[in-house]
Amino acid sequence: MKRIVFFIFFLLSAISAFADEAVQFVASTSNMVAVGQRFKVVFSLKNGSADNIQIADWNEAFDVLVGPSVSRGKSISMINGSTTVTENSAYTYILVPKKEGTFTISPAKVTVNGKMYMSNALTVKVLPAESNPQSGAQQSQTRGRNSYGSQQPAGISDNDIFVKTELTRTKVYEQEQLIATIKLYYSANVRSLDEVKFPEFKGFIAQEIELNDDQKYGMDAVNGRNYRTVILKQMVLFPQKSGVQKVESGKISAIVQVPVSNQRSRGGFFDDFFSSYADVKKQLTVPGVTIDVMPLPEAGKPDDFSGAVGDFQLSSNLTSDHVKANEAVNLNMKISGSGNLKYLKTPEIKFPLDFEVYDPKTDTKQSVTRNGVSGSKSVEYVAIPRFEGEYKIPAATFSYFDVKTKKYKTLSSPEYTLTVEKGDAPVSGPVVSNYANKQNVKMLDKDLRYINTRDLVLQERGDFFFASTSYWLALMIPFLLAIAAFFAYKKYLADNADLVLVKNKRANKQAKKRLKAAEAHIASNNKSAFYEEVMKAMWGYVGDKLNIPVSDLSRDNVESRLIDHAVSSDTIAQFIKLLDKCEFARYASSEEANALNVIYDEASTVIEKLEQEVKAINA
Repeated sequence: MKRIVFFIFFLLSAISAFADEAVQFVASTSNMVAVGQRFKVVFSLKNGSADNIQIADWNEAFDVLVGPSVSRGKSISMINGSTTVTENSAYTYILVPKKEGTFTISPAKVTVNGKMYMSNALTVKVLPAESNPQSGAQQSQTRGRNSYGSQQPAGISDNDIFVKTELTRTKVYEQEQLIATIKLYYSANVRSLDEVKFPEFKGFIAQEIELNDDQKYGMDAVNGRNYRTVILKQMVLFPQKSGVQKVESGKISAIVQVPVSNQRSRGGFFDDFFSSYADVKKQLTVPGVTIDVMPLPEAGKPDDFSGAVGDFQLSSNLTSDHVKANEAVNLNMKISGSGNLKYLKTPEIKFPLDFEVYDPKTDTKQSVTRNGVSGSKSVEYVAIPRFEGEYKIPAATFSYFDVKTKKYKTLSSPEYTLTVEKGDAPVSGPVVSNYANKQNVKMLDKDLRYINTRDLVLQERGDFFFASTSYWLALMIPFLLAIAAFFAYKKYLADNADLVLVKNKRANKQAKKRLKAAEAHIASNNKSAFYEEVMKAMWGYVGDKLNIPVSDLSRDNVESRLIDHAVSSDTIAQFIKLLDKCEFARYASSEEANALNVIYDEASTVIEKLEQEVKAINA
């Protein structure tokens, strides 16, 4: 009785587990066949059973020889007390293609538990029938059989295995992408490829395409003969200069397995049965190619064109059109499409001079497929308006050469209007503005001078000043002072003629002045103003000391110039790290007053180190 109850429980669990499994209906076949070559089409039904299968009309390019042949199977598994019953079915058809081309086999349908399921469609490429199906190796083997006692392995001809370099186009414009494919064609049994040396695509930027096995392997027909193929390498190429570009050839050593007849064989059935095989080394050449690269036309070339070639779109957005003074605003731009995305120059945004603008942040996302390079390049601009008012952010333009229309196109972002309201904190330090601030004229002092109330100096009659000693001294002293002033002024002009030297000498003094202003903000706990003054001190110091214009001040440029001046790597790293720390704390500042003192001391120390090391080089 217990056994019967257990058996019933087992069946109920199996039925429940089977009901929970998802039914799958999938079709599969060979991707490539030749005319007259039989092949199978299998419709697999998993986790279900059906009495019949509904097939739409077969494509007229195929004849159905056999089918459907039905096979069924059932498996039971128990895992951690859970029983699973899986029932699978397969419906197999044998077809033969009547003509070459690429054809589609429509989906099939089955009904399981009252619900209809549909398989996927299939695409089959039919190659032409071989005019000479016997390979060179087989021909050589046959010839070997006619010679009694021959032990020589069959030869491998250039028609049995070879390499082709295929291009999607042989005539392109500069920076226009094309696909290069290095493909191996073979009808012999290839054991391995050694000493592979692919061509070097000099004059091109090459990006390799990652392929899966379904994309690598296939079949193709060449000169009336069908070959198995494998793509050895596939790349997207961007030509960098115009003219006829020649790509040199490459080399590959292939190890091919060929049959060797039995020593005493005279040919026949048993000759095939008892044949052995030998490995033969075959040198293959990867053919070189010639590509005609046309220069981009000069007619109609926009002024802002920077080498973009392809098909692109431009979009942009401003995070907010109403902000307060000293609040950051982000302007995001995105260039998407296909072409040389990675090497695009970002559009230039001309913000008003009252804005403090930071280096843009770029992010490139691209995919390299058999269709070429496509994706997007995003640019994020961060700017901080310093004064209230209404500002216009002019439109930015991006120009590219459209390979489809063979004309230049210019994309433009919209013009943005930004309203800046009065900020909560005052701005410290001078800011250059392109707007004149108007104010009422103020009287700074009284318009009448005081009456002279000093004591009068009387002089005796007859005591003349003319020709006296005092007269001559009074006459000569201004002249001497004028000469002294002339030479002093001449020296001053000579010293100040070298503006680079002047800025270099004053760099440390200006930095200390700004650090002193930053120290005053520690007492008032004005963190934002403190970090701003510290950053001005550091950026201003390296700008004056190394003669770097404000427009060229960036971390990479400063780091490179400091290395040129033989500044130690530790000092450079300390300087860059302190800049990053100040910029981060400027917007997310939660440091205590003692932390501000630490930043102040670090800034003083790193500027002093730079002063010593750079001064030592300049000395």
